Amino acid sequence: MDKDLLKQLTLWHNKNQHDKIINKIMEIPEADKDYDLVCLLARALNNQENYKEAIKYFLSVQKQGQHDPLWHFRLGYAYYYLKQYKEAIATFEQVVALDPEDAHGRRFLEMSRNAAGRAGNEMVHIASVEQDEGLLEANEEINPFGLVSHNNGSISMILGVGEYKHEIFQTRSQEGFEGNGYDWGSLAAVFLKERMPHLVHIVRFDPEADMFAAYSDDREAILSFATAFKGACEDDFLIKDLFSRAELD
Repeated sequence: MDKDLLKQLTLWHNKNQHDKIINKIMEIPEADKDYDLVCLLARALNNQENYKEAIKYFLSVQKQGQHDPLWHFRLGYAYYYLKQYKEAIATFEQVVALDPEDAHGRRFLEMSRNAAGRAGNEMVHIASVEQDEGLLEANEEINPFGLVSHNNGSISMILGVGEYKHEIFQTRSQEGFEGNGYDWGSLAAVFLKERMPHLVHIVRFDPEADMFAAYSDDREAILSFATAFKGACEDDFLIKDLFSRAELD
């Protein structure tokens, strides 16, 4: 893929200008759309909640994507939001099988299994994922955030951004805040600095456009942070006050 084109597509993605991505890639002749371009087109369709169309494009490059955990993740993401949980489970299990350290994949696998259970769907297991029983109770307490343990001993706190507390970020939309993963990271950084300064160098952040993620090698630290941050999010006065000092990434 042309480097200048990739740079432009990335810029539009970070600004949530997914319609521009779709229009640009659709202008390119089919013969010139390589695997990466098709995947970026499908990702943009995902971000516009056009999941059925996204799946069509993902499956058009299935052969190239079968060993790519990111391809499986984005396909599973579309299945999940279409409430096709059996397909989502199978796909996210492939993500974890290909990349056991993929915290986002593990979190969405757990979410898909839980959703399938609530819907009464029969679940399909392709690859096993060890469940940290100690985190299950905590996950109930901090929902819609989730905690995922990793083989190296670290634990991640993850949130698929979008609906939760979106109104908070809208109060500063004129400044460029959109409620994406980076905005959540900025808010969490203020909370950590002001409310839990003893954990500033222990809990770290690794957000993406559509996902907020915090992680730590210290189990008790991340559990403490997760519980306290969720509590702050449920206190409208407090979270608005903290957000007033967040800096746009």
